[in-house]
Amino acid sequence: LRKQGRKPYIIPGGGSNPVGALGYVACAYELLHQSYEMGLHIDHVVHATGSAGTQAGLVAGFAAANSGVPVLGIGVRAARPQQEENVWNLARATLDYMGVPQSVLDRSDVVANTDYVGDGYGLATPSMIEAIRLAAQTDAILLDPVYSGKGMAGLIDLIRKGHFKKWENVVFIHTGGTVGLYAYRHIFNT
Repeated sequence: LRKQGRKPYIIPGGGSNPVGALGYVACAYELLHQSYEMGLHIDHVVHATGSAGTQAGLVAGFAAANSGVPVLGIGVRAARPQQEENVWNLARATLDYMGVPQSVLDRSDVVANTDYVGDGYGLATPSMIEAIRLAAQTDAILLDPVYSGKGMAGLIDLIRKGHFKKWENVVFIHTGGTVGLYAYRHIFNT
């Protein structure tokens, strides 16, 4: 295409580049706006993290807004050091793209928990299956098996372990992907 004089735009896996991360920068701003309108203080934001775009965008957005809202990514594929490094690098690049000084971001703002990956990316875990069933049965919320299901599994386990205080407001970001349930229907047909 370049030889033909065209300018192709390559979208990386997960849309995880500074332009792609802007969607979750906007998400962070929208969460802050809605929480202010409701008079709700957000103590934690939790979500599934894989290719780093979601978490990098949220971290960059909350840091740029000087909100102090901590973000916890529940990893779905990489080991913790690698996941955090990927998010850190992309969050900094996103801030650069936004024209915001990287100094608003501290390395401690990037936290990933990779205890819920199981045997690997896209592979079912008992806690993910439980989380998907629980969300569907109690709240009619469909989670996908690869991302939000493992993210919710991590959130549920951390709640059970007392990681969050009972009075804290925890926002779970559902990143979609429910169509992925069809590929895993054999797991839920029991």
